[in-house]
Amino acid sequence: MIIRLLLYLCLVVPAPVSCAMPPGALPIKMEVDQLKFPQGTELGPHTIRIPFELAGRLIVVEATVEGISGNFILDTGSSKLILNANHFNGGISQRRVASVGATGAVEEVNVRPARGFSWDSLSFGPIQAHIIDLSHIEEKKNIRVLGLIGYEVLKDFELLIDFELQQLTLTRLDKQGERLDSLAILEEPEDSLEFNLRGHVIILKGWVDKMVVQFGLDSGAELNLLHSRVKRRILNHFKVAKRVNLNGMGGQGVEVLAGKLYRFRCSDRIRCSGMRTLLTNLDEMNATFGTNLQGLIGYEFLCRRRTIINYKKEKLYFLKWYGP
Repeated sequence: MIIRLLLYLCLVVPAPVSCAMPPGALPIKMEVDQLKFPQGTELGPHTIRIPFELAGRLIVVEATVEGISGNFILDTGSSKLILNANHFNGGISQRRVASVGATGAVEEVNVRPARGFSWDSLSFGPIQAHIIDLSHIEEKKNIRVLGLIGYEVLKDFELLIDFELQQLTLTRLDKQGERLDSLAILEEPEDSLEFNLRGHVIILKGWVDKMVVQFGLDSGAELNLLHSRVKRRILNHFKVAKRVNLNGMGGQGVEVLAGKLYRFRCSDRIRCSGMRTLLTNLDEMNATFGTNLQGLIGYEFLCRRRTIINYKKEKLYFLKWYGP
């Protein structure tokens, strides 16, 4: 039995129903769910704390660009701010790889400055944005999506993704990666991990049993990915459950194996066994970004953690989880 899944990958990479349409936009006729966001908290000129909602396993926040407020997906796997071509037009067409993943590449993209991007009380100057059709996400998730918030927006901030409280904290950093607001996050982390940053890609060292692996961290990955070309000793810990059809950014579909990956850990204390995972070929992704990843981890890794990402220090921090 083949089950249709949306695995949303921007590594290789929802406006409220009432959001206004900019001139020249192409309206979508569909019934959509309306996400309601509680008001965020401004903690100072450099810090915001804002709630998020989940659309499936995607982190959705409310932001504003060019005077239009709506739903944006938090996607650490995306290099740029991406605007949905169904709601924004313009820009210069460029023949370049905009995103690529398990299902192929999106090679043509319009590029233009996005003016007036603001996220709660934080305002940003002109940001180079990619204009890409995201209608397949809107259709699958039954929400309107104005765009994706990626590395270009996040790189100068420390980002706390708190799944226990279902909120984000964003606080500005200096050039050394120290917080400008010392009171932004008062809790001391109980653990940490170093990572390597290749372009915008967060690369974590880990182990499957005793085999060393490199996995990318992507908050836009609804399920983990495991490269089909990994060694047999790693594949022995992947337990197949069924076949599924994987749909990605380019609109392509490919049949893959779905199951769970066991014996995966990032350190002796950070163990992540039994995460839901898809087995697929990642050659194109690795070739595009100059990486040698054996897999990607996303929601399955983040959803039971309170994770801080500091791009400047290239480090993850983990706060205590108080729930069961």
